[in-house]
Amino acid sequence: MDKQQLSQIFENYLAGNWADVKCSLNYENPFQLICATALSAQCTDKRVNEITPNLFRAYPDAFALANADYDSVAAIVKSAGLYQTKAKNLISMAKALVERHGGEIPDTMEELTALAGVGRKTANVILGNIWHRPGVVVDTHVKRISNRLGLVNSDDPVKIERELEQLIDGENHCIWGHRCISFGREICTAKSPKCTICGVKDVCKYYASL
Repeated sequence: MDKQQLSQIFENYLAGNWADVKCSLNYENPFQLICATALSAQCTDKRVNEITPNLFRAYPDAFALANADYDSVAAIVKSAGLYQTKAKNLISMAKALVERHGGEIPDTMEELTALAGVGRKTANVILGNIWHRPGVVVDTHVKRISNRLGLVNSDDPVKIERELEQLIDGENHCIWGHRCISFGREICTAKSPKCTICGVKDVCKYYASL
């Protein structure tokens, strides 16, 4: 079986079991999503969702956050981990949004990744969920699962992203990512994956090696 066939089997399985999933970060507009995604680095989405209501209440848009006091932002995001860097990046990002983009969220990978604290993962979250553009989000779940299945053989997120983008239709990149992450949280967990109830175990490289 080649990787394209394997990818299609996996995609069909995801679609059949996690048809209606959506982004697990709570947001009401592009500004909120980019802030939430930036905060999610090395932090659970659940924790981010506990933090962001206070953040957005205090700083509802890029203009407000651009003028924020560092200590105030740091106090709000402290439980997110790496909070000092995250607070600094959030303010710097907001300033750049105001100065370069009139407070709006840009719609290209190049412009997004030029913002403080925004890497390719965050950029692809924005491109997919806000602008409906192709781009695979490679987080810890996607990285783990794509290697376990045998879709990729790499620890390099950029290489994984590009290989998966060749295997999955562009219009499905965003929803595929949400479904794959749900699969990773519920079935193909980092520790003690539930292989016995997994619907793709028969084509999984990891399961075959057990």
